Amino acid sequence: MDLFNFIKNQLDIITVISEYTNLKKTGSQYWKALCPFHHEKTPSFSVSPHKKIFYCFGCQETGDVINFIEKIENISAYEAAQHIIQRYNIDVPDTIEKNSSLKKEKTPFQLCQLVAQWCNNKLLKNKVALTYIQDRKVSSNTISQFTIGFFPVGTKAIQDLVSYIMNNGFSTKELLQEHILFQGKGALYSPFENRIMFPIKDHLGQTCGFGGRIFKPNDQRPKYYNSKETTFFKKGKILFGLDIAKHYIQKSKTAFIVEGYTDCIAMYQHGYHNTVATLGTACTLDHLKQLAKHAQTVYMLYDGDNAGKQAILRLTQSCWQLDMDLKVILLPPNQDPASILEKEKTIDTYIATGSDIFTYFLHATGKNFQKHSIRDKMIAINDLLHIIKNIQDDLKQNILLMKAAEIMQIPLDILKKQYTNRDKPVITNTQKTSSIQKQIDPDNELEVQILATICHDPTVITKQDETLLLAKLSEPIKNIFTKIMQHHNSASSSLEAQKLENILTQQELQYTQQILFKIETTNIKQTFVNLMSQFQKKHWKSLVSHIKMKLMQAKQANNRQEMLELLEVFEKLKKDLYKNGRL
Repeated sequence: MDLFNFIKNQLDIITVISEYTNLKKTGSQYWKALCPFHHEKTPSFSVSPHKKIFYCFGCQETGDVINFIEKIENISAYEAAQHIIQRYNIDVPDTIEKNSSLKKEKTPFQLCQLVAQWCNNKLLKNKVALTYIQDRKVSSNTISQFTIGFFPVGTKAIQDLVSYIMNNGFSTKELLQEHILFQGKGALYSPFENRIMFPIKDHLGQTCGFGGRIFKPNDQRPKYYNSKETTFFKKGKILFGLDIAKHYIQKSKTAFIVEGYTDCIAMYQHGYHNTVATLGTACTLDHLKQLAKHAQTVYMLYDGDNAGKQAILRLTQSCWQLDMDLKVILLPPNQDPASILEKEKTIDTYIATGSDIFTYFLHATGKNFQKHSIRDKMIAINDLLHIIKNIQDDLKQNILLMKAAEIMQIPLDILKKQYTNRDKPVITNTQKTSSIQKQIDPDNELEVQILATICHDPTVITKQDETLLLAKLSEPIKNIFTKIMQHHNSASSSLEAQKLENILTQQELQYTQQILFKIETTNIKQTFVNLMSQFQKKHWKSLVSHIKMKLMQAKQANNRQEMLELLEVFEKLKKDLYKNGRL
């Protein structure tokens, strides 16, 4: 008998699948449920415990218990077998030779689990660390459930850890490879020393990393330290507590996301067992994809500060490709779930105030919308339409457009017209950082504004101004400026948008369209004069040197006309500098 058949004979398929969907017995031979592989409202997923197989009449997924885990967790058949062996504590006898290496093979997960157990034992023996945990109302059951631990400080502790893992078949080299230990000057050390340890597990319950928190008042190190990322530990993909919460999420079809493991543990202790946490990063699409396998509704509990709001707004850009209801719960400033639960023992009142993420986005974007500048209004509207266009459901698109029109006080027909033309180039926040903008030094904002005024109206510039700007403008601003001035000087007319398209590259055109919004005044000429005054004050020494050099070159070339033009530029520069008190 091979390993796969052995597992199937040892395990009831109902037990496994029940952790992913709510099975109900129908008749004497079958169990039915909503399919965990696709969204549906009427159950079409059937399981036969006698035949040890499942089948969905909706999406046609079928197979045995190994196939089920393989597909639902998106892992290989061998990884599915390993997961089942560990999850259900199946003892594989030595007689099962085929694939027996699967059971005995050492993995980074096993090493991390050993370290977690070692730290947990140290916590229970360290009075100071254990008192710190208990003072924060963390029960002994929770300590055991999350394998909370403590990493002692010093060479003796490091030696004890090395001895412990060597007795379990691992080596110091592997501790170094997994970034649990580091080689210092003459001795090993760990950045986790003197920290409370929170083992981090993947969705299969395999320990893959750690979070360490300082707890002594005089400790000046960063409050939290997470394991370095590896091929199996990616902070943007792993949700702390998912291995524990998954069962509760599947039953309730809801999940809560908080911003850290201490909040997650506090939620768990107060009965919100369907809670997971991100690892010091904003919630990502990968996080939500994992939850979408088990939950229909996800509540995001974020601090009410600006960083929390911005994280939600960014997520709105991509979350609509998931078939789930995503709701936002904004907590009071300087409050988190742990602090609220300590005082109020519940967060139910905050849950009741949760709004779907799109409504939140609309209200956040539409707040004081009528008071915004035209530029900000255009960006907000186009960001909004960019999101709606990715929604596949036409009815949902229309509902959201109606809601947007109401909140932003824009006639629905105008908004729909703009939406119909959504394939045309629009200005969105995601487009603002163009490749050209990346080349421009942030300190060159003055040059950018000068270019913006010239894009508005190149007639404001004199020949002398053009000479000074060409002497000091940096690339790629200088290149765009040169093209505009060459066109303007030859055409002797105002610069129109359609003509910009003929003289600039697509990237240059997008950039100039963007910076046009930097100038909101109607008095372009006065704005340009003020900007040129700042430009001259900033660069007057190099401008004077440049003109003197050009004069010398013109004199050597016996170019009298150029010499006269340069003298005019020099005189104007001197006059302006005297006027502005620079000379």
